[in-house]
Amino acid sequence: MLFDSFVWLEIIRGTPAGRKASAIVDSETTIFTTPIVLAEVFSRVARTSGAEVASLKIDRIAARCAMIPADESIGRLAGAIHAERKQVVRDFGLADAFIVAAARSHGVRVLTGDPHILAMPEGQAL
Repeated sequence: MLFDSFVWLEIIRGTPAGRKASAIVDSETTIFTTPIVLAEVFSRVARTSGAEVASLKIDRIAARCAMIPADESIGRLAGAIHAERKQVVRDFGLADAFIVAAARSHGVRVLTGDPHILAMPEGQAL
């Protein structure tokens, strides 16, 4: 399972959805992440709580997750996903395409609250 930025931010905020996801973090489930998820979480936390807090949060995420690097094959797949989805969803972002491509490349689902990803076969609601 790949947690997207939405899920990590819910955990950080301590919302009910975040507490539900925290139970998965505390389990033996393999959780994947990507550099783009780390970047999105860092940016959001840094803007609200500062870079030092953001760095601590990213360290915890990276320590718990298996990293899926954004290599050439994922870049190509993300580009293809983005081109396809942009034809039907105008505001489908490239970051979402990279997250879906990473999940697809490892045969896992994306735990999310993002409607763009939930509309795809890889999406799984939190």
